[in-house]
Amino acid sequence: MNQFNFGQNWKDYSRHALAPEKVQEAKKSIIGLIGPISPIGHISFLDIGCGSGLFSICAKMLGAKRVVGMDVNQLCLEVAKENERTILRTHERTQIDFLTLSILDTPAIAKLGQFDIVYAWGSLHHTGNLALAIKNAASCVKSNGTFVISIYNRHWSSPIWKLVKKVYNRLPSFCKLFAVYFFYPIIALAKWITTGKNPFKKERGMTFYYDVVDWLGGYPYEYASVDEMKTTLTQLGFVLQKIVPPPTPTGCVEYVCSNTAKASRPTDRG
Repeated sequence: MNQFNFGQNWKDYSRHALAPEKVQEAKKSIIGLIGPISPIGHISFLDIGCGSGLFSICAKMLGAKRVVGMDVNQLCLEVAKENERTILRTHERTQIDFLTLSILDTPAIAKLGQFDIVYAWGSLHHTGNLALAIKNAASCVKSNGTFVISIYNRHWSSPIWKLVKKVYNRLPSFCKLFAVYFFYPIIALAKWITTGKNPFKKERGMTFYYDVVDWLGGYPYEYASVDEMKTTLTQLGFVLQKIVPPPTPTGCVEYVCSNTAKASRPTDRG
């Protein structure tokens, strides 16, 4: 399998583009999805596919008592720990447990325990087994807990992009750089046309350049329609609270759900 090195991209981004405003944007993103995290209730937070560790760090800053960030990529964990030291200024002790762990490792996930908030933003569709990844992630949510998951939306162009990503990861380094510069204006123009907004002004995630690298290289790559995700999450016992559509047709749909049947009626935000 020609798997993309997400760790290297997060490392490059963290060294060259991670600015204080990105930390604030990440905090706003979490609050926008699930509301404030109260430190009174000793909230636990699991970040699956933590990448740079930014959202694990922000969960801690927002008041989560126990925070675990996990990623299958060892370099991601090194980057995350460095970002924790830089942002939280924890030089002698760590406040976050960063673990090298695959969400597909069912026995290890079973030993991990359960959390009040399980956050899997844009990670499970890169595992190579989306169905198992969602099932294992869902098993980590406590009773009355919250499950936040974002998955690439199914679109007629999705199979084409899957092929592009597969080919990209087989290219030599200089060809990958050429591909990034070739697709950079194309993706920027497509985002501007579909959203009517400046593609270089982002509310979360990386800068536009590193997002292009991530988009081209993000393989394995899976996707699902909103109806497919509704069915999957409902069958796992969750009640959908919020569905946030992506800014572009192939972007990530955000799903916020609770595993209690007493939850309020689900809503869609357009």
